[in-house]
Order: sequence, then C-alpha cells, then structure tokens
Amino acid sequence: MLINIKGCYSILGVIVSDLINHRLQFSVPLKDKPPVIVEIDPAKKSIEAFHQFEVSKKMWDILQTDICDSKDFHEELQTELSEMKTNISQATRKVLSLIKYFFNQKDINEELLGTSGAFWSRDKVKWKRVPTSLYGIMSIHYPINLNEKNAKAIQEYLDDDQEPFFALRHLHKAKKENNPRYKWIDATIAAELAIKEFLIRLKPDIETLLLEVPSPPLHKLYGSVLESFTNQRSPKLKELQKGAKIRNKLLHKPIGEDIDLGKANKYVRDVEIAIYHLLTLLYPKEPIIKTLYNRG
Repeated sequence: MLINIKGCYSILGVIVSDLINHRLQFSVPLKDKPPVIVEIDPAKKSIEAFHQFEVSKKMWDILQTDICDSKDFHEELQTELSEMKTNISQATRKVLSLIKYFFNQKDINEELLGTSGAFWSRDKVKWKRVPTSLYGIMSIHYPINLNEKNAKAIQEYLDDDQEPFFALRHLHKAKKENNPRYKWIDATIAAELAIKEFLIRLKPDIETLLLEVPSPPLHKLYGSVLESFTNQRSPKLKELQKGAKIRNKLLHKPIGEDIDLGKANKYVRDVEIAIYHLLTLLYPKEPIIKTLYNRG
C-alpha cells in the first residue's frame, strides 16, 4: 500500500535569509525510491518533508487502528516503522547541511534540526500521526535526582578527591547529539577513553605505557586486557567491537556510510553500560554507580 509520509521539523539556530513569508522547495533523489520533497520556511525556521512510502499489509492494518505507541511491535515492524521516518529525516538533514556548510551559515546549530513528529496520509489532506518508533528515536536517559540524601555522595567524592571519567563528557555529548554520525563517533571516543582511564586508576604504574604506546583494538581492551586485571570481560564486548569498526568507516569513508538514528541511540546506550560496568569494577561499594549500571 502506497502512502504519503510527512515529517515536521524546526531549524535549530538561526538561518540567514532574505525571504519573508516564502517557502523554498527542494527535491532530494533517493535510489530506487520516490524523491523526498523538502520545503523550508526560513523566516519561521520550519521544515516539512514529504515522501511516498510502500508499507506492508501488516503495517497498513496497524495504521488503521490509530495506535500511537509501537512498544508492542515485533522487530520486523519496528524496522519498517523506522525506515518510514529515516528517508525523510536524512533527506531533510542533507538539505540543511548543504545550506549550512556551502553557504557558510555558522549560526545553524551542528544538530541542524529538531523534530515535531511524522504523519501519514492517503490523500495529502487528512494527516494522522505515525506511531512512535521505539528503535527509530529511542534515547533512554535515567538521571538520578539530586536531593539532600544523595548529595552526601558528592561530598564523599570531594573528600576522596574523586573525579568523573573524562569519557563521560563525550558520552553526554553523544546522548545530546541529533546527528547519528557524530553521535556514533563521540560514543566510540567515550568508550576508548573510559577503558584507559579505568586501567590507569586501577594500575597507576601502567599510565605511561597506555599513553605512549599504541593501544590495542577496543575489543581487546574490553576483552582480554580487562579480563587479565579483573577476571571479567565487558558485557557489551561484541557491540563495542562492531561499533569501533563502524566508527572507523565513518572517519575514513566520509561518503556513503549512513547511520540510522535508532541504531546510533542503541549503540550509545551499549557504550554507557560498558562504561558503568567499568565503574562498578573500580568502585564496587558505590551504590549510585551500581544503580546507574543496573538500569542498563
């Protein structure tokens, strides 16, 4: 069943334009698929993207029910739902990226755009919201609320002269990043820094070796190297190995390597679990660290 998909977005930052009350339209070609039509209103900082998408019979039946949450969808439907949104999202980012970098529009944020949701229609008149995609936009965040009771932990960290892993800065940057490419790269940097920081804190006498000698691959650091010191391997060893390979492709093959936002968010979560696993090994009696790790 062929349906129309519409994505609604907002431009993050400021786009410098001479246009008032006027929309610009662009056509983004897709291989073996209809093009995505991207309409930008610079003055209102709004974008609408349109695309025709062939849905399966199962997805068509679901769309008729007006279900808003896809949490009970099986993996095949989750993948299809994510693809429905990915084409328009990537096309919109491509247009805005060209405007930002080719026109030197530095006041457009690196994240480029925010989303207001995706909608579907048969007639392009009556639009219904596409169900929320668990894998397509999932970015789980579990902060620990600051209160008088747990504030004592901060004082204890101060008294013990403890510092958070520098890697956590890159992890938080990856969480906030909307571009899946940069999200993936920052998450891998976080994983690489975390294992080195862990080993240095665990065995300070190997700091020079770790910092001056080329490091083993990430999967060996979280695998056999970690096991040699702690008798444990990372619970996310396979994910980290695959993630490092993808990061290398992103760095060395800047063209033609598309990353799905849902998969990038999943990878960030895997890296987070791997890092907090290290922290539980380093500080086994810290209840807050255990809490964060167990939430994974």
